[in-house]
Parts: sequence; C-alpha cells; structure tokens
Amino acid sequence: MERNEIIIEESLFLTPKKTMDIVLGAIQEIIPYELAVILSKEPDNKLKVRYVKGDLSTERLKKYEIPISSRPDLDEVMQIGEVKLVEETYDKNHHDTYEGIIELPVGHSCMLAPLHVEGNILGLMTLDHRECDMFTPQRVSIAKTLSKLISLALAESISADNLLNEKETLIYERNSLVSDIGSVVEGLVGKTLVWRQVIEKIKLVAPTDSSVMILGETGTGKEQVAKAIHALSNRSKRPFIALNCSALNFNLAESELFGHEKGSFTGAVASRRGRFELAEGGILFLDEVGDLPMEIQPKLLRSLQEGTFERVGGEKTIQADVRIICATNVNLEEKVKEGKFREDLFYRLNVFPISLPPLRARKDDIILLADHFLNKLSVKFGGKNLSLTNDAVIALQNNNWHGNVRELQNTLERAAILSKGKIIKPYHLVFENSHYKKEDYKRDETIGPFDEEIKKIILKALSLTNGKIYGNNGAATLLKMKPTTLQSKMKKLKIVS
Repeated sequence: MERNEIIIEESLFLTPKKTMDIVLGAIQEIIPYELAVILSKEPDNKLKVRYVKGDLSTERLKKYEIPISSRPDLDEVMQIGEVKLVEETYDKNHHDTYEGIIELPVGHSCMLAPLHVEGNILGLMTLDHRECDMFTPQRVSIAKTLSKLISLALAESISADNLLNEKETLIYERNSLVSDIGSVVEGLVGKTLVWRQVIEKIKLVAPTDSSVMILGETGTGKEQVAKAIHALSNRSKRPFIALNCSALNFNLAESELFGHEKGSFTGAVASRRGRFELAEGGILFLDEVGDLPMEIQPKLLRSLQEGTFERVGGEKTIQADVRIICATNVNLEEKVKEGKFREDLFYRLNVFPISLPPLRARKDDIILLADHFLNKLSVKFGGKNLSLTNDAVIALQNNNWHGNVRELQNTLERAAILSKGKIIKPYHLVFENSHYKKEDYKRDETIGPFDEEIKKIILKALSLTNGKIYGNNGAATLLKMKPTTLQSKMKKLKIVS
C-alpha cells in the first residue's frame, strides 16, 4: 500500500467555514441550543451575521445585519465583555435580537457572549433555545472560555490575524497545513469522514489552552490524541505527563497529583514532586478521569481554578501553569447524576469534548491501519515485509473489534508470530473477542485422531466466520452442513460458541 494512501486529503485544511462549524458543533455538546449565531462587528458599525447553526436557522438570518446604534443593549454586552443571559419579557420596549426574522416564545433561553481578542472587540455570539432555563449557571460559566475559541475562528474568518498572539497564530496556521497527522503522532491513521472530523478538532483546539475531554471506548487511541494535541500546541517543547486515575486510591491520588513533603506520612522518606509540578508549562493527561477518587476532586478543582496547590504535608503554595487533557470511556454525566463525580469539576474539564469513533464505525480505515502496523512489525521482526492474503483482509474487515485499534494491533502482532513467514493467512488471526478457543486450532502437518481433526476443522470454520453459525456467512454454510448438525458436533466435541 502506498504511503500517499494514508495521507489526509487537502480538503482537510481548516477553512474558516469548516473551523466555525466544528467549534459550534463542539459547543452544542456542552450547551444545548437550537440556534447559534456568530456576528462580526463591521467597520460601518453594524453587526453582520457570519455563521448560523441549529434547527432554527433560516436563509434570511444568514443575510441579517443589525445597526449597533439601534441596539445599545448588544453594544453594552460587547463593551463590558461578560457573558449575559437575557430575560425575555412582555415589555413593549424589549426587542428580541432577531425580531422579525425568527419568532421565539417569550421567556425562551437566550445567551449573549462577546467575542474579544487581546482587548479588541470582534463581535458577538448568541445562543437561543425555545425552552426556558436551558442555560444553567454551569453552562454560562464555561461560555466565556468557549467564546475565546470562537473568537480565534472569527479572527481568521475576517482576516484579523494581527489581533492574535503571534506565536498562537503561527501554530494555528501550521496546524491547518498539517495534512498527515500520523507524521506528528504515530498511529493516528485514517481517511473516513468520522476520523477526519476528529483530526480537524485536534488541529483546531491544539493551539488554545482550553481543557479537552477525549471520549471513547477502550483502545480507540485516546492517549495518542492527547499526544497529538500536545505536539501541535505551543506547549510542545514542555512536558507531557500522563496519569492513569483508575490505578489510584485516595491515599495515593493526592500524593501522585500534588507531591508530598518528607515525613508527611508513613513511608515518605523524601520529598517528592507530583504530576502537577512535573507538568509545569506543559500538559497533564488524566486518563480514565472518571475513576478519580471523589475525595481528591475538590483539591483538583481548586488547583484548576486558582492555578496553585500545596504538596501533601506542605505549607508552601506552588504556582501551576498546566493545561489539562482528560480521557474517559464512561459516561461522566451519568456519574455526576449518581453523585460519583463532581458536577463543577466535570464542567471545568469538559470545555472541548472530542469523541473518538470505535473501529467498527470506521471499517474503511482498517486496512490503512493494518498496513501501518504491518510496516512497524516488519521492522520489529527483522525486515520480514509482512503482508495479508485477501481472505485475511476479509477476516479483518468482518471482525467487530470490541477492543478497537489496540486489538487490531495486538491481533496483527500475534499473526506475525504465528505465520513464521511473510504471509499472514486467516488462521493466523486470533481475535480477542471470540468465545471459543481459537488457539486450539493450530496449523499442523501431522494427522491426529478423527475427533481431533474434526474439531480443528470446526474451529477453523468458526475462526473464518467470527463465531457465526447460522446464515449465508455462517460456519454451517461454509462446512455445507445443517446448523443443528454443526451445533450437535460442537456439543459432542465440547466446543463452546
């Protein structure tokens, strides 16, 4: 397979429209809205609609302009620079932002977020929902952070790069030109639409200092995505420190995160820096953050809010300039409802979520990933130039991959060992999610007792059909026998499906 087949196409370059669409989509995962509008402040002192997203979007709205002189309330929000919730009333002097364009019920939810960069007013973001009280205090509190991300995208849209920090601008532009992110961080290979959307989000959020929550099943590559964000950020020369929260209990968690002083507890024979200190100026990656002990969550929240912390047993306050990236394979919102995760910490960490698709949702990427891993394995095993037969390729594509990319990598490494050569065939592929023991099937030139040979044949058929017995693609059809007869044989030979 040629290298250029795994390079992400030029169409992935971040255009202003594509950038804004990604950001607004990410915001909707945190702040539910039915209408999001981005308005830019124009030289003629008007607010011009530049981007619209949501169920209430109309063509008329996309061409809408508001004279600032006629809306002192909007001007005041931009001048003050604070996110504001608008209280809709029956007052005849009250005017809805898009009056005459969209009819919204009295009392609907409306949020105004000013867009600023380095003190310069760029415009305004409005979020609307027909239901009342949709924008909770927690959501309002993170809107200011999100508006900074929108401001960057809007600045690019109106060619206002001179308003941005020079270093951040260069990184943002560089990331837009990165066509093959696999050259930045190993393993991020693919060209399906769902995967390209992930790559664009990585390139978009990397230059900012926003917290990122990476969501996805086990084995989807959450740590690799975190490393990609680090590599494309302005902290790339600073540390990337990872901590697996699932391995912590309360006694360990505080010391691991914040360090301890000598003698602060039994066994503390020397002072020790925690992960926060080690990550100074860089990125702290909290893997499986949903398993973080409840007892440590208040201190973590305070450290994020104030940028300071103390070691266990210490009195000295330590400054912390650390960007947080988290990952989880559980539903944190459900854990919040169950009282197992602090709601305020959740909102603090979940500023920009990136959801990674399971491998079964991007099956067209399986062969690209397989080619990538086989190239690595060829080098690891002394230049074997490993390759797959067509039947092996079909077997890979038909597997469900509950272990995702990690399972694919492990499966190919096992196959490379079992093949004893350069060609990987279907019977070399031992999948992890099978209920029957495929390892019982071994390629062997000798002939054993009749029942043992029959068992091998059945196991081989089950291996090729991923355990399926019935149907056109089932093992019974492959063996040209009735499914009930096959099940009877399996029961006799103690083969569990």
